[in-house]
This record gives sequence, C-alpha cells and structure tokens, in this order.
Amino acid sequence: MELREFLFPPLGRQKQAFTIIARERGIFSGAARLKQLADELGLEVSWAAPEGYALEPGSCLFRARGTAPTVIRAEEVFLGIIGKPSGVATAAANFVRQAGGRIKVVCGAWKKVAPEIRDELRRAIATGGAGIRITERPFIYLDKNYVRLLGGVEPAVSRARSYDPERVIAVQVRGEGRPIAREAEAAVRAGAGIIMVDTGLLEDLATVVTAAQQGGWREKVKLAFAGGVTPAGLEEVIAAGADIVDVGRAIIDAPLLDLSLDVEGISV
Repeated sequence: MELREFLFPPLGRQKQAFTIIARERGIFSGAARLKQLADELGLEVSWAAPEGYALEPGSCLFRARGTAPTVIRAEEVFLGIIGKPSGVATAAANFVRQAGGRIKVVCGAWKKVAPEIRDELRRAIATGGAGIRITERPFIYLDKNYVRLLGGVEPAVSRARSYDPERVIAVQVRGEGRPIAREAEAAVRAGAGIIMVDTGLLEDLATVVTAAQQGGWREKVKLAFAGGVTPAGLEEVIAAGADIVDVGRAIIDAPLLDLSLDVEGISV
C-alpha cells in the first residue's frame, strides 16, 4: 500500500483549507496555468491572484479547499509551476524599473529554453514589463549564423529586404572579418534598422555609437546590445549609448520566487 493510501483514509472526504503565500517581494506569473491545474484537481478556489499581482512577504496569492490527497498533490505541483515564472517576471520587472525608461529592456532568451516551458517564461517576461522581441514592429532578425551563411551583413540584409521591404531588419554584428564599426555601417547602408552589438563588450558598443555619430547615421538606426548584461552593468550599457538592451540569463535564469503552501485547517 502506498503511504498516502495508508495515512489519509481517517480523514475521509473532509476538505482541507490551504493558502499559497509569498515569502519575498515579487511579481506573480503563472495565473492561467495555476487555474487550469486547480480545476483539474477539483479544488474549491476562493481566491486566486491575477497575472502580474504585486507580492510582498506574507501576501496570499491563492486560497482553496480540497481533500488531503489533493492538497498534497497541489503542494507537489503548484509551487514549481508558478515559482519559476514568478521569479522570471520579478527579474524582468527589476530591470525595467532600474532602466526607468532610459533604454528598452528586452529578453529574447525564452527562445533557448525547452519548448515545454517556453510559453510560460515568455509570458512571465512580458508580465514583468520587458519586451519579448527586439521591436514591436514587424521585423526580420538576422543572427550571426544567417550573416555567415549569406556571406556577410550586406548580402544578408539585402536578401531580407527583398523578402519584405516594409519589415525592420535587425542584424547582429560581431566584427568578424573587419572592424565592428565598419560592419555596422555596412549593415545600415544596406538597409538595416536595428544593429545588435552581440559581443558583450562595452567597448564594441561605444565604438559603434561613435562611428554612427561621426558617420551621420545615428538617427537612422536603433542600437542594441547583448551579452552577459547584469543589473550591476546596466548603467554602463545606458551610458554607452544603446537604445535597446537584450538581457539573457540574468532574467531567464532567475531563481524561483520563494513561495509556501500551508494547510490552514479542516472544514466540512
């Protein structure tokens, strides 16, 4: 006999009230998935926080009743499916708050996680207020491998523009084969609207910004930066002159938000 089958029969069909409480400040994400699983378990839900709910230590984000086996099952499942998204949403919100409108914060790292959790983490990033795309306009993104396969930034950008001239072309530059400032300028001359300096080196960003200003093409393009950006380094990215910062691991690898599921008592 399984342990729970032995332990819980004396409780019969009595309903156990329980809550999920935040132990730290954060942003709640995962509301839709939590509701879906609560329905599947047949819980009687009396309160469920909405997506994006601001949490303080001690904040209740969920309250329900269920039988003892159901409560234990909820404890096993619920904290995991909302803890990670809430941690990601909180990290995204912290970056956006620190940026204070001085730079657009995006996180495209959701594309690198397992398909099973991709939608949840993408939603969490948006819940935290960060962008999930480099621009809200229709665009084509040419990463380093597209550039390499198509023979450089000029042919890559030109080919993409011929597909749809109305779309913004965003292209990664890494200074492969020629100085990064020259590569960036060549991409702009070919029709790119966003230049992504994807080296993680602030000196590369500064070099491109200076070249854009001196070359007279700064107003024609948005400059983005990516590569190991942390909260401590965000101010330097802003000071260097980027319009967009793509934060990867510092958001997507955020720790679980500290949550606790606690039984409150027995009801009929």
